[in-house]
Amino acid sequence: MSTTPNNGIPYAQEGTLDPAASLNQALNTADALLQLEVLAIQNDPPGSASDGDRYLVSTGTNEWSGKDGQLARYVADPGYWQFFPAKVALNKADGLLYVKGNSGWQVANRPATLPVISGDAGSDLIGVVTQMLGVLNGVFWDNQVS
Repeated sequence: MSTTPNNGIPYAQEGTLDPAASLNQALNTADALLQLEVLAIQNDPPGSASDGDRYLVSTGTNEWSGKDGQLARYVADPGYWQFFPAKVALNKADGLLYVKGNSGWQVANRPATLPVISGDAGSDLIGVVTQMLGVLNGVFWDNQVS
């Protein structure tokens, strides 16, 4: 069975008298991939999962061995994990947006180094603002396309 080029959603099999099975599989895949929000990023499956629970696999172990960097989605009936390629997801565990990079899942749009604020904000507000603007200016200009 062939799939869509971007998300791997299965096409309904041509010439099938009852396309419900392949259509339901395609709908299930679309449900897994749209508005992607995951419960966490982890290496192995949780002790218990509910239908539709989604996780990003970091370095897969146990049932998730060999599924590094993929999206894992639990299907309660009959009880198995589906795996999909994924590129971007919101992690509910920390509220951050993650993208799939060369070295696994990385926080999106985060500068390589976070600003270090020195001094007391109450007594040195100008110094704190100057430091933050310097970091933001560096991040902004470093990310511009020429």
